[in-house]
Amino acid sequence: MRADRFDTDKNVVVLALDNKMVYGFQVLVQTLVSTSQTNIFVLVGHLEGRLSSANKAHVQMVLEWCQVDHEIVEYPVHELFTERRHLTATTFLKFVISDELTRPHLWLDIDTIVTPGWDALFEEIARAPRGVGIVVAEKLEGPNTRFEGFNAGVLGWTSKPREQWVDALRDLPEKRFSSEQYLFNTLYSDKTSSVEASYNFLSSWHEDLDGTTVPKVIHYSGPLKPWHLHRAHTGNWREINPTWDIWFAAESEALRSLRGSSLLRSTKRHAHRALFSGRLHKGKGAGASWFLRVLAILGWAGKPLSWALAKRAKK
Repeated sequence: MRADRFDTDKNVVVLALDNKMVYGFQVLVQTLVSTSQTNIFVLVGHLEGRLSSANKAHVQMVLEWCQVDHEIVEYPVHELFTERRHLTATTFLKFVISDELTRPHLWLDIDTIVTPGWDALFEEIARAPRGVGIVVAEKLEGPNTRFEGFNAGVLGWTSKPREQWVDALRDLPEKRFSSEQYLFNTLYSDKTSSVEASYNFLSSWHEDLDGTTVPKVIHYSGPLKPWHLHRAHTGNWREINPTWDIWFAAESEALRSLRGSSLLRSTKRHAHRALFSGRLHKGKGAGASWFLRVLAILGWAGKPLSWALAKRAKK
């Protein structure tokens, strides 16, 4: 993508996806458009060979149905873009696209959902202090927080020149987990400004809400995504992680808005495929992914399993 490919005075949101993220993308985009108080432009990136022509056509239909200005751009796969467990090469597009899109913009990981007020982030980007490269959310400390620095799932890019990342990525150990997360915290450790944690509320680390404040951006980081859970189990899952209810509510509203449209049928197909889109592995933390896959296969017949897990979570 050339930096001058499009000319818009709208606030730019950048997303990137592959074949396994199409349904999550759709729910996010519909929610972005329905809750935004500003005019937005959506730039969608994907790696060559990672988004089928059929899925690209569906993405195009979703964007057109939402009546949002947009651009879909394909990028070549770089040899340094490694994959490990649930992290895919697509995540590195946050570096690639920001290099070419030098204007201020907001990057959101696909496994996020937004609520009204999320677009205040554009104001935060505009008033970031001189010298700041990216605006990030504060880390919400808690007993489950097991990472250092900031999370790179929500990035408010300013117009400051980008840091050189290719050589830094090449020098990293081959098997480092979450290389892009490490790189951002290394390259931009002293070039960030912070906004409150509700603009990147990490669901996998902080399941409990305070009952009054709904986060502006909920980030379902980690291998488990709400779209992996068969909807027969949403009630029981509320006891395990109540923040998933926010995603399911957004999904319900998105589906209601599609009633009577030609897009509804293909959307339901993608919703079904999404149940089986998680990457299964045998490494650390693999058990939960396998459990959700079993629930997806069993459907309603698996309710005793999710009930038992919910009962255990209450203790």
